[in-house]
Order: sequence, then structure tokens, then C-alpha cells
Amino acid sequence: MELVTGVLGSLLPKLGELLKDEYDLQRGTREKIKSLSRELESVHAVLRIVGEVPSEQLDELVKLWARDVRELSYDMEDIVDTFLVRFNDGHEPDDPRVLRRLRKKMSKLFKKAKDRREIAGAIRRINEKLQEVATRRARYRVDSIVTKPAGPVSIDPRIQALYKRSTELIGVDGPMDKIINMLSPRNDIHLSDKKKIISIVGFGGLGKTTLAKAVYDKLKPDFDCGAFVPVGRNPDMKKVLRDILIDLDKQNYMHSNTTTTLDERQLINGIKDLVEKKRSIVIIDDIWDKKSWELIRCALQDSNCGSRVVVTTRISEVATHAGCVYNMEPLSRDDSEKLLYTRIASAEGKCLTRPSAVACEKILNKCDGVPLAIITIASLLANKPEEDWSEVYNSIGFGHGGNNDVENTRKILSFSYYDLPSYLKACLLYLSIFQEDVEIDKNLLIWKWIAEGFVQEKQAVRIGLFELAEGCFNELINRNMIQPAVSQYEWYGPKFQSDQVYEEGYVYGCRVHDMILDMIRSLSKEENFVTVLDSHEQSELPLSHARRLALHGMSIEQQNRCQMANMAAEQARSFFANKCDDISLVFPYFRAVRVLGLEYSADYGIWRHFRSLFHLRYLGLVGVNIKDLPKEVGDLKFLQTLDVKRTSISKLPDTVGMLTQLLCLHAYAAAPVGLIGKLTSLQELWIIKPSAAAYMHHDENADDMCFSEKDAGDMYSDEKNAARQFVKDLGRLRELRVLRTKIDVMDDSIARDLLESLDNLHKIRYLEILGILWGMNVTWTRTGFISPWHLRRLCLVCIEFSRLPAWINSSALPNLSFINVTVQVIQEQDMETLGMLPELYCLKLYSRYTNVVSIKHTGNGGYFQKLKSFKIVGSSVRFDLSCCDCSGGEIKSSFMPSLETFETDVHVRFLEDANMLGFDKLGLENLPSSLKRIIVVICCRDACDAEVEEAQAALEHAADIHPNNPTLKIDRYGEEIKRPL
Repeated sequence: MELVTGVLGSLLPKLGELLKDEYDLQRGTREKIKSLSRELESVHAVLRIVGEVPSEQLDELVKLWARDVRELSYDMEDIVDTFLVRFNDGHEPDDPRVLRRLRKKMSKLFKKAKDRREIAGAIRRINEKLQEVATRRARYRVDSIVTKPAGPVSIDPRIQALYKRSTELIGVDGPMDKIINMLSPRNDIHLSDKKKIISIVGFGGLGKTTLAKAVYDKLKPDFDCGAFVPVGRNPDMKKVLRDILIDLDKQNYMHSNTTTTLDERQLINGIKDLVEKKRSIVIIDDIWDKKSWELIRCALQDSNCGSRVVVTTRISEVATHAGCVYNMEPLSRDDSEKLLYTRIASAEGKCLTRPSAVACEKILNKCDGVPLAIITIASLLANKPEEDWSEVYNSIGFGHGGNNDVENTRKILSFSYYDLPSYLKACLLYLSIFQEDVEIDKNLLIWKWIAEGFVQEKQAVRIGLFELAEGCFNELINRNMIQPAVSQYEWYGPKFQSDQVYEEGYVYGCRVHDMILDMIRSLSKEENFVTVLDSHEQSELPLSHARRLALHGMSIEQQNRCQMANMAAEQARSFFANKCDDISLVFPYFRAVRVLGLEYSADYGIWRHFRSLFHLRYLGLVGVNIKDLPKEVGDLKFLQTLDVKRTSISKLPDTVGMLTQLLCLHAYAAAPVGLIGKLTSLQELWIIKPSAAAYMHHDENADDMCFSEKDAGDMYSDEKNAARQFVKDLGRLRELRVLRTKIDVMDDSIARDLLESLDNLHKIRYLEILGILWGMNVTWTRTGFISPWHLRRLCLVCIEFSRLPAWINSSALPNLSFINVTVQVIQEQDMETLGMLPELYCLKLYSRYTNVVSIKHTGNGGYFQKLKSFKIVGSSVRFDLSCCDCSGGEIKSSFMPSLETFETDVHVRFLEDANMLGFDKLGLENLPSSLKRIIVVICCRDACDAEVEEAQAALEHAADIHPNNPTLKIDRYGEEIKRPL
């Protein structure tokens, strides 16, 4: 599905479906369908050309013609889809409504799915309508428009480094020093212990957030605690206060659920207690109104600890109200030039031809130092030959006008939008359904795109639908239209994102810059692509033909209810509601909805309307206050994605097994025994293990669980049988790409069954199975599992291997980037094998038996080249570079050159007995210069105080003499059973 072309891309194959013999249409009708298809193919081609041209450059008559065809395509697909569904299913929806326009004349078709005369009449009238718009097209000159195709690509490996250099380093040092001086006046020592507030003000795109982050990173080591919290327009102030509290005290609040139950007063008091006792630095980013600031200021009351607060805003009045103002200035000419050339020439000192240099000069003049504008246009130029750069400049519409900076930037962003391939335009505009300043989960966004039909099966010839859509996501990142949301390291464990624990550096989603969000919302409204309503826009109720509707924080007053009910909801293809009150009045009118997402709202009986939602492909009920998923969910025959995370649903109904087209299931609930094995189309599965107690002993006539009189042994046997059936069912899911579940492997037979099932998952990319180790260890000897060439994440916490599986090697798994496994004993050969994995980014190894394993440099320059995080528990590691013939400098520059985090435990008694206790014995001085942090847990068991202190002193000395001066964090355990002197 594309923006200008409507749904012509998906409609054409469906018209071909009508020609099949099973529908037994009259010969005349079949010929009309063929004629209609040929005409639509021609119209589709012309519309794709029109879609490449900026709206302001199109004749108004061309716009009207394109709009008519687009809207007609929606109506045609709704008609054809309804016929196909009814013909194949014979299901009559409850309370049918008469369709508007063309669908009014075909109401009998929806009541009688097999009435072929009606579909014949519908095809004839569609042909007539299309001929009318085709006749008008002949009068419009659109054939001279040309375009250049483009296709999806993988993520540019330079993008994160370039983004950091472009926005954090270039032009930041000077302003950063000025703000630091404002925060720490050298000539007035009396202010040093008082709170100081600075406001950074400027329009969107100047880099206020980047500057504030640079200040934060520079000053944070000098403070006891810190917080960096975005606010945004129309903020949830309770969430803002909660984020401040968590950032200031991660150790106590990061993984605690207590903050969710606190009200604003309690959150404010909690923050006040912290800032009154600790010297803190707090960044309040992107605040829009004085009311929000007043509430935050209540929490950041005056103290004598020398705290510092930095506020960023676009509103001068807010900046003045908050504190001392720093007016954000555009980049200097030199910095602008450096930023542009760094992005387009990859900082390689590339020389530009004179025409290209002239074009860059003009672009820099017009960008006028706005970083976002420079980055956006530079990303565009980087993908084009230099001889085309002048054409890019001219196409933007640069001239001798007097437009202000905001309008110039918007033009540049709009031009970058129009330079997108047609399939990317719809993907980008779809992001306008989300609120600003939110992190958008990549996987769920992709499943929404697929449900909407933005990605077609005919396009996925060699790769799957998800991979094709993921390429679209990656290309939007490469073009700087969206910003990657990358997981960051946290002292107290990886940060939770979208209910998933990601390794450091993983791109789990995206954010949309405010300026780009403003642009795509404007375009979406103009093209009737998405209609967005929030609590500040209640007066602008949806158009009568809204195709996609997003409601944010809406409280639908009584006077608006009738108007909302009459919004022609049967034409909506997507409906989203986030933190809204009773919106159930629109549910009965849905007829064409493909995507339905309700977040953090009450259950208003949507299940009563499941039978009428026969087109539904995506159902998301995240955070909805619902305890039971109704059995009617089984009526959603075409459902592809079911997401019921963060609900009170404890078990799935058996009818979920009827969803044979389900591709993605996210449910932190128990599944009935045998259900998962029926969902053989699944590609992504997040679910906990089935509960034998819940499904083998549940009396449906009782209010509570009713257990039989079986003894504990029988209950244990039932649990084992349920787990065994579940792992066997996994082996039937041969399309599975992502698996995240929890299995308690209770005996060797379950472990063997699990490994046998995993052997069948040849398409798996992300494999994460949590669970409790029951003391069994297995050897994975089968060879079938070597085939998942694209496996990227391997996390098997539920199994202990007797040795590292042989198929974990660079030949079988060249894309593996994350490993988390447990083995009985780690051998030196294992480390050499793991070191050769070319994409390994994060390595976590656990062993039962303590030993010292050496990591020796092989001298071939390819050893752990991309490893950034290394954790080893149970065994001690010795970094040995003595076996290499290279010089010391060459060895250190090529040995784990990217490592930033090293985490291990030190068994003092074992190392003392092995004469390996000194830091020089373990080779810690050989850790690379990229190292940022060392985390050590000292095992004090059977060691005396002097030995423990010696071990800690050795670790501290290793950190002190390291050239990068890494942060060292040391914990102890087992002190209660230390050996006395």
C-alpha cells in the first residue's frame, strides 16, 4: 500500500483472485474484471509517478484526480474483501450497515456472499466510475514527470558513529563550555552550594537536546546522581516525575514496581528527599509550558548541595520563567561545513569537484547553521552522484526568498520525504499515529505495516515479509528520517525496553524528531492518511472519511459523542486509542478496520464486536484493563498479530488455536496444553510456559481454581507432561523467527525434546529461553541446528551444556551477535572458537566448575573484533598475549579492540591456591584501551580478610593503571563464611 496510490497495489491481486473457478462468475463479469485490472495497472503506474512530486509542484486538478482514484481504490478493496470473506466463510456479521457511495448500492451483496449477480453489478459500476476518472486523467499533463526507483537496504554500519559525531561533537564544545561556566560561576563561591538553573531556548532542530546531553555527560561524574528526562508537548506529568525519581536512584527504583502506585505528591516528596541529600544534575528536556515546569520545580526545591538543573524549550516565555537563559545559536559557518562534509564524505577528506562544492556552498547558505537541516540534506546528497547535487539544490526550491529558518528546514525535510521511494512514504507517514517523544518498538511497528498491506507478499520473493519491512525500517534510519533507539548499558542491569531485555547497542526501535513528526502529520492530514486527535484538538473531530484515526488522551464529552459516532467509522482501516475514556461507541461501526490498537484504556466490551471485525489483521490490547481474553477472538480468522502484554490476562482461551494465520503472538499468559502446536504460521512468539495446574485441574463451573486430591508427586508429573508437550509443540513452528519463552527443564528427557524441537527451527533469528536450571546437563550432538544461518541472538538459560555445542562457530553462525549460555567447564578452545565469530557483540558465559581459562591472542587480527560486552561467571579468565609474535602495541590494538564492559566474579580461595591472585597474573593490564567499565563480584568463601583485601587492591590497581581509567564496581558475597586468620 502506498500513499498516493491508495491500495491499488493490494487490490490488483485480489481482483485476480475473483477470476478463479471456485467463484464461478459469469463470463461477462470475468471479462470486465480483466478489463478493470488492466486499467487499474495503468492508473497505478501514473499515480506512482505523481507520488514522487512535491505537492506544491502539482496542478490542483492533478491532485483532485489522484485523490478521487485513491479514495475509489479504498472503496473497491473493501467491496472485494467483504465478498471474498463472505464467500469463503459464509459468516454474517452482526448489525450490518449500508455502505456509503458505491457500497450503498451493494448492501445486498454483503448480506448474500454467494449472490454472483450482485458482484457482477458491482464490478460494472466500478468500471464506470473508473472510466470517469480515467477520462479526466487524459486532460492532465502528468506524463512528463520522471522518478528514480530505490530499494530497501541494510542499516548503514556508519550511522551510529556518524550520528554521534555529527550531533554531539561538531559545534558543541563552545556552547557546552559557556553553559558549564553559567552553571559553575568561578568568581562567586557563595553560589557554588546553591541550586542553579539554566534554560536553553531555540526552535526545533537547533540541537538543544544534543547540547544538554553533552553538558550532562561532561558534568555527571562530578555529581552524586543525575537524571535526563524528556517532557514533550502534553506530557504525562506522573510519568515525568517517576522518570526523574528512577534516574536519580536507579538502584532502588529501576526494577521496582512501587513507583507505579505513587501519586504526584508522593513522587515529588521522593525526589525532594534525594536532591536535599545528594548533589545532583538534572536535565529537563523539551518542556512546553510553565504549568509543567512549576510542578517539576516543586520536586527540585532549593537545597545547599550544589545541584544543577538544565531546561531545554522552544518557548522563550517558559525559558525566562525557569531560570537564566542561554539562547541557542545556529552552528558557525566552519562547523556547518564540517558537519555537512563529514556526513557526505564519511570524514575521509574527500575532495569535491567545483560544481559539487558550489552546490554545497548554496545549501549551507540556506541551511543557515540548523544542524537537523544539514544532517537531513547531507544524508540525501550522500546517496546521489555529485553531478546531481545541483539538481537537488534546485529541486528544493532554494532561491532569493526571505523565508525564516523554520520554513527553510521544513522545506528541506519535505524534500527528503518526496525523495523517498513510494513504499517508504506510507511507512513514514504511518508514524504520525504515535505521540511525540515516545520510543516506538521496531517489531510491533513492522507487524502493523504488514497488517496494513504496506509490504506485499509478491515483493518478498527471496526474503520474508518481516525482513522486507525491516529493510524499510533500516532505510528510514539511514536517511535520517527516524532516529534509532539503541539500548544503553545500565549499572544495575540492561534497561527494559518494550518488555524485552536487549544487549547494549541493539536497535530495538526508533524515535521521530519533533520537526519530522510535525511534517508527517501535516502531510497525513492533507492526504487523509491519518487523522490524529488529542485532548487539545477535540474541536477538530475526524473527517467523514477518516481512513486511520488515532486518539490520544481523549475525554469525549457528551456533546461530541454523536458527532464521533457519525464519523463513518466503517471506513477506518486503523484505529488507535491511548489513555482514552469510553470509546466503545465507535466499535459497532467498524467494518474495514485492519489494525486495532488500544493502549492503557479500560475494557469497554470490544469483544462483543469481534464477529464484525472480520478484516482485522492486528489486535493490540497493551495495558488494557482486561482479565480474560474472550473466546470470540477465535472468530478473527485473518488475524496476524495478537499483542496482550501488560494486561491482567493470566491464560489464553483455547479458541486462539483457531487463528491459523497468526504470525506474531505476545502474551505473558499461560497457554492451554497443545495450543501452541496449532499455530504453525507463527514467526514471532513471546509467551510463558503453559500451566498444568491451571488447565488440568480447572473446574469451569467454580469461581476459583479447584484442584483434585492428587498428591504432590502427581502434580509434579503433570507439570512435567505440560512442559514436555510445550517443547514438542515448538518443533512444529518451522516458520519461527523470534522465540522468547520460559521453560523449566525438569529432567533429561525434556531437555532432549527441547533440543530436538530447536533442531527444526531453521529460520530462527532470535532465540531466548529462560527458566530454572534443575541440575541436568546435556550434550547437543545433533547436526540439524547448524542451518539457521541468520541466528543473531542465542540465550539458553534453561539448559546446562556439558561442553560448548560444536555448531557454535563462525562457519555455521556468521551473524551471531549475542550469546548467553551455561556450560559445565569452559575450555581455552571454546574461547578461541568464540573469538572468531565475526559479529559477536555481547558474550555471557556461565560455568558450574571454577577454573582459569586463558584467552590467547591468535595474531590474525580477527579475534573478538566487535565484542563490546563480556561477562564470565564461575570461571576466571586470563588475558594472555605472550603467545603472539606481534609487538606489544600491535597486539593491544587488535585484541578485543571494541570491548567496553568486562564483568566477572573472582573466587579468591581458588585463585590463591592456583597462585593467580595478582592482577598481573590474570593479565588485566592487557584489556584494550576502549574499556569503560569493570564489574567484579568477589567470592569471599573460605578466604581470609587479608586475601580478600589483596584481591580487591589488585583489581583497583588494574583499573588505576589502565590508560582509559575505566570505572570499577566491586561487590562481595560469601563474607559470612570467610576463613578466619
